[in-house]
Amino acid sequence: MLNVLSRLEGIVRLLRRCGVRIRLARPGAWISGYASKSVERLRVHGPAKTVALFFHGFREVSAWTAEQWFDCVSGVDTTGRELLYRAEGAPETNPLYLDYQPTPARTVRALLSQLDGHLGSSTFVDFGSGKGRVLLIASQFNFKRVIGVEFDARLHQTACENIRSFRGRRCCQEVTSVRGRAEEFTIPDGDLVLYFFHPFEAEILERTLENIVRSYRANPRRILLVFFRPAHAALIERFEEFHRIPVKPLPFDVVRSSCDYRDVTGASYDTALFVAG
Repeated sequence: MLNVLSRLEGIVRLLRRCGVRIRLARPGAWISGYASKSVERLRVHGPAKTVALFFHGFREVSAWTAEQWFDCVSGVDTTGRELLYRAEGAPETNPLYLDYQPTPARTVRALLSQLDGHLGSSTFVDFGSGKGRVLLIASQFNFKRVIGVEFDARLHQTACENIRSFRGRRCCQEVTSVRGRAEEFTIPDGDLVLYFFHPFEAEILERTLENIVRSYRANPRRILLVFFRPAHAALIERFEEFHRIPVKPLPFDVVRSSCDYRDVTGASYDTALFVAG
């Protein structure tokens, strides 16, 4: 019954957000603008390309709706992009930490669903956990513990609030967000699944990996590194403790359909898995 009520409340919240988006878009101006743009596309690109562009736009809308649905039905705030340079502290205090951009909910589930049966003995850690979306979804899997490590105070506070207000089903009850630098985080004992969605530049990643390797050498155990958009895969491969393992490709629409996940640098939003132990 509680699940049904949550979904009904989620539908109401989603409809309100859609209403706000429509009002901001000024429907009359948008329709006339889109019509003239479509005529121009037909003239320049032809019917086939115009139809392809139409379906691309439709996928973007459906992906935006899916992202909003997760927040609405879960009673949390994880969507949107946050520029860390606008957060607490001067820009020069965090030049190597990148902006907050949440992993698509479907992507997290697709990634975690293909991990093997060691989840029950593993602690899940998200480096650069932001508002905590990945933590919330990971808590729906059978992990021993779920921990987020976030540099920015405002994002960390939002994550703590989301953990408290999350209405989804949980298999793991021990979910926490820790404020601190990834390279200084004390690596937990026991088996680990460590998640990265390009949260910082190579310099910070290298220090973080060195910290992980020190922990592994002092206490050898199974450590799995999960990367969504592995921009610095070559750096990871320099550490002999880790070797790359095959990963199933994610569905096309999971990683490419949302306008929120366009990458102006052209880097692909693929995945990579590395294991030690």
